[in-house]
Amino acid sequence: MVSINVIGLVDNTYLRPYGSTGDIEALIEDTARYGAYSITINPVFLRYAREYMSRRGYAFKVVAVVDFPFGAGTTETRVDTIKHYSQYADELDIVAPIGLVKSRLWGEVEHDINTVVEAAHRYGKIIKIIVEDAYTTMEEKLELYRIVMQSSADFIKTSTGFEDREYAEKLGNKAGAQIESVRLMAELSRKYNPRIGIKVAGGVRTYQQILELMRAAERDPDPMRFRVGTSHLAGIIESMGSVH
Repeated sequence: MVSINVIGLVDNTYLRPYGSTGDIEALIEDTARYGAYSITINPVFLRYAREYMSRRGYAFKVVAVVDFPFGAGTTETRVDTIKHYSQYADELDIVAPIGLVKSRLWGEVEHDINTVVEAAHRYGKIIKIIVEDAYTTMEEKLELYRIVMQSSADFIKTSTGFEDREYAEKLGNKAGAQIESVRLMAELSRKYNPRIGIKVAGGVRTYQQILELMRAAERDPDPMRFRVGTSHLAGIIESMGSVH
């Protein structure tokens, strides 16, 4: 069996609210050691991470989460935030306006997503829209995915990893990256935007899981086409040894 270098597709992630600068340093060192594509961090550590990486001579990408994990800010605030974070971040992972989605205010959803995507691109940044699959019905997914794909966003992303599981279960959903949702993304992208990347995040812990999700996404192992958000990099590397 030929192994695929999935580590080069990983956004190595630390987003726990109780994290410290020490945790960010460890994340950076692991990313450098194993060859992950980027670090994904809370904005409070953006400047610190950049300065630490500069001292250590590391040049991998830095991803900031925006309006995370709720997607509850106003469009104006989200745009202003993108401007400020763009000073240090290469990429921005922003949560879709979930309250507007649940209210079926599709015109407002479309305006918000188009506006934040345009802002990110104005500052030369890659932007991923987190659609938080655990919170949406099939009808809502169909419309939200369409809006994201037609917005010129660089990626559509499955989850924050911070979902309310009780609410998800009421909708019959599971938290995290699910094969069925990723397949739907791939299917709709053929119609609306074949170029959009897919990022899977939430509960991704093994090499085999990544391969299955990549297959569902119908994407090549190219970090501009398929990305994996995980805080379990060491476990994934360990699991790679068990598939041969």
